[in-house]
Amino acid sequence: MFYRGEDLRLTDGGLGQEAIIPCYDESPTWLVDNAWEKAMVVGQNALSAYMKFCKDENLPHSYLLGLDILFMGKIDPNNNRRLIDLRPTLVEGPCCNSYPACPAVDALKLYRRLQAKGFDPDRVEYPSHPTMVRQKIANLLIGLHHRQGGTGMPRVAVFTRPYPESEEETAHIEMLKAFRKAGMEAWRITPDENPEVHNGKLWVHGKPIDVVYRRIERIHVPVFYGETLGNKIIHETPDTLFVNPWKIDDLRSKTIEERAFRRWEAMHPDQPVSRPKTLLDDEVTPENVAELAAYGGWVMKKWNSTGGKGVFLHFNRKVSDPAVHYLYLDASGRHMIHLDEAGVKKELEALKNFHEDTAVQQLRLVDARVLSDTQRLVYDTRINALYNPEFGTWDFISGMSRSVACGPDVTNGNSLLTNISSGAEVSPLVFGHTRSEEGSKDIQFGPILKAIMENRDSITF
Repeated sequence: MFYRGEDLRLTDGGLGQEAIIPCYDESPTWLVDNAWEKAMVVGQNALSAYMKFCKDENLPHSYLLGLDILFMGKIDPNNNRRLIDLRPTLVEGPCCNSYPACPAVDALKLYRRLQAKGFDPDRVEYPSHPTMVRQKIANLLIGLHHRQGGTGMPRVAVFTRPYPESEEETAHIEMLKAFRKAGMEAWRITPDENPEVHNGKLWVHGKPIDVVYRRIERIHVPVFYGETLGNKIIHETPDTLFVNPWKIDDLRSKTIEERAFRRWEAMHPDQPVSRPKTLLDDEVTPENVAELAAYGGWVMKKWNSTGGKGVFLHFNRKVSDPAVHYLYLDASGRHMIHLDEAGVKKELEALKNFHEDTAVQQLRLVDARVLSDTQRLVYDTRINALYNPEFGTWDFISGMSRSVACGPDVTNGNSLLTNISSGAEVSPLVFGHTRSEEGSKDIQFGPILKAIMENRDSITF
């Protein structure tokens, strides 16, 4: 089944400071068949919009990206016990997801954990099997090197933060192992290795690096590497190919992403990007946001708000309370703003003459599985996509589910923002097509995902 003694732990933290990340092995997320088909369309349309935007703006595109695709609905303003417009919805990425997600390497461990628990994840035919994800990323680096005119195996590196500050230490080490197993000379680069910049390339230990897999944002490079070296790494390394180029970090904004999607849809109205209704600039008015409130509330996403840092969910309690209780029992976590009628009026008044680099979106409620009478599991799905330069296509290669427990008995959670500060943990994600008609009969879905599987666009509770 798997190698005896294989380390299946998911860990977080720097060297010598690792902590175990809890995992909901008993409640994996199954994204299969009809739901997977619909999610694929969402992902491909979003990626096409991203590629058009990069081409139009003369930006180098990334070769590895993450897409947060959640299964969501909004509240019927005429019946607050009915959820309508059920669909897979892109809430982040690809434009505001500038670097690859570490679940690309956790996919194998999550797959092995399911096997160890007695599940059969291979009842599903994956778009990319979890045992091959790391090899596919390694092959990407080799292919990029050859397309740039390089010969033989490239010298590659994982570029990141100093060891004590790294949040994804295990992922870095695992990727270095994968690159070396594929026959490449691979180096870890942090300030501890004293990297240099010479002749248009990034160097470490006296060796020029051909291709870099990075795990640090541009804004952090001068912080950790110093202003002088940091600026050289970003601006003076044209001959070192970064899987996620530095310039692409400029897109880490929900407002830029929305403009990219609108530009795409103007040319391709038959290929819309499934996302919440979004207001920008002078569209953010009390009247327009009041229309969002009628369907349950709104979400304010400030510039560079990825990771939930600048995301604020405003619930119109008069409309949203029954659905919130039905789906989550309780949703009172960080950045959850519950408003009575007076509170809604006050918030809307504050939007007069609103001028901020902020997107305001329709509040859409994410699916949740029933764990017990007092606990629900809110989950999102992160799908990682790899660009195939040979065919000019994107391949879905891995995924994971970030989960937050909700309910009156939950002390760290009750949040619809599935980030670490909100109590997020991990659930294995199994996605693809079931190999038999009976393949999904015993799978536990949340009510929204179940309805989407059955081609329904609403549920009444």
